[in-house]
Amino acid sequence: MGVRFIPTKVHGAVDHGLAAILIAAPEIFRLRDDSPEGLIARVVGGMETLYANITDYEMSVEHVVPMPVHLALDGINGAALALIPQFTGARKRGINHWVPHLGIGVFEIGMALFTKTQPPRRSKKAMALQGAGKAGKVGLKAKLAKNAAKAAA
Repeated sequence: MGVRFIPTKVHGAVDHGLAAILIAAPEIFRLRDDSPEGLIARVVGGMETLYANITDYEMSVEHVVPMPVHLALDGINGAALALIPQFTGARKRGINHWVPHLGIGVFEIGMALFTKTQPPRRSKKAMALQGAGKAGKVGLKAKLAKNAAKAAA
């Protein structure tokens, strides 16, 4: 069994959920918006939202960023989440100022290390069927537009 066992589809679902949690972290953990731990959570969550939606995996809108680059960004973001509260004195402000960041940061690093680097590729037959479905939709739209034009005339 390989080290990378987490499917990219699962990783994508986790990314989208975790990004939303990070963006809302200052409210969830009652942190000041201008505190370093509040800012880093929001910045990391926002970045994850952006690159998760353009990564080459099943849960994205566009397929621009290769999965290995995405995983490297996740590792860097996880390290930032785990370390910045440690270096800014957040420990002195209470447990909710650093433990969630440490936990989520370590989780992010783990996801980066254990997620597969390539999404499953569809067979040529599946891609042809999808292409045929798209062509059929285009033809249907053209027919509906033609009928609407006739009705208007």
